[in-house]
Amino acid sequence: MIRTLARVAGLGLLLLLLGVAALWFANRDYMARYLRLAVSQIRGESQRADWYEPVERVPGVPFTPLPTAATPSIDPARLEEARAYAEEVKSEGFLVWQGGALQHASYFGGHRPEDLIASKSMAKMVVGILIGRAIALGHIRSIDQPVSDFLTEWQGTDKEGPTLRHFLQNSSGISRFTYNNFLPWSLTMREYLSSHHEKILLNETRRDYEPGTEYDYSMITSDVLALVIERATGRRYADFLGRELLERVGAAGGTVYVNRPGGLAHAGCCLMLPAESFVRLGILLARDGVWEGARLLPEGWVAATVTPSPANPHWGLHMWIGRPCVKRLRWFPERSQKVGVLHSECYLADDLFLFDGSGNQAMWIVPSRDLVVLRFGPPPARPGEPGEFDNSRLPNTILRGLGTGAP
Repeated sequence: MIRTLARVAGLGLLLLLLGVAALWFANRDYMARYLRLAVSQIRGESQRADWYEPVERVPGVPFTPLPTAATPSIDPARLEEARAYAEEVKSEGFLVWQGGALQHASYFGGHRPEDLIASKSMAKMVVGILIGRAIALGHIRSIDQPVSDFLTEWQGTDKEGPTLRHFLQNSSGISRFTYNNFLPWSLTMREYLSSHHEKILLNETRRDYEPGTEYDYSMITSDVLALVIERATGRRYADFLGRELLERVGAAGGTVYVNRPGGLAHAGCCLMLPAESFVRLGILLARDGVWEGARLLPEGWVAATVTPSPANPHWGLHMWIGRPCVKRLRWFPERSQKVGVLHSECYLADDLFLFDGSGNQAMWIVPSRDLVVLRFGPPPARPGEPGEFDNSRLPNTILRGLGTGAP
């Protein structure tokens, strides 16, 4: 009996190993990426610009530093207080732009201004801006245009109804996303790491709820928008981003993850640019989509971008909104995220909005003060643990330094 059980167990183990080997050889690129990701997670490593391959070059101008203020417009004591906090929380960089000039820039741990930073989900904000740019250039009629006009494979199916507005508001109804599902056969992992994730977007996603009725913070949503941009413009995502946005604001380029050479870019996580390139995008938004007198985004686009969406008052058109005030902002309301991002106090500017990415990559924009503040680097601690990052402290310290009347 014991020998029989041992033979059955041995046969089962052999079949399992053969199955794993077959999965590996049939999906070598996917499994190699999956194992690299697993090892980095086990080691507790933060995402780096060179973690993944292949990447595609994003065009831009040669790196040119932003003009630096001759005399700071911000109380030097407040600037130093903010810099010290940025260093304390393990930042790799901390930049403050205000009133037409760079007021402060600190880089830590050997990071240099021209180095690429891992934007993580700050990349989601960029694809939202690009939809606005495509509308300004006439490639897209409006955000109320059905996505199936571009993803024609969805026409005649139950996925043909959602509009660009639904996708920009993370309320598309298409495949509720589960970030904490790390099983190699999950839709989450395969959409992220597959060499053909555009086929997964087109063919394996499903209609899960009525568009506009739920909020779903989703990598799938942002990657669909990258596919829309390529089909609407007839250009590579990286090329359209670089030529029609970065070069227009004098920003250096970088790289973006693609699922394979010539494949689809990942727009939800994986844009690598120098820190000042992100700051330049923040300046563009702070100035209502106008750069040096040239309108790059449709009139009213920024106002629409920061208008709360029906299913989540903190989310507009692929953009985080600083109001209403909450102690902890959760990216996944009522779902997997239990703790959320800490805010020790309300933001001191009612019009503040922000790029926000996993691991405390954040850029705060305050149009009324002509202000952009960027922090990037690894998180100091997990949410809810001692030493966690306070998302309101840096921008509020700077706002106090500008004289808000707040204590």
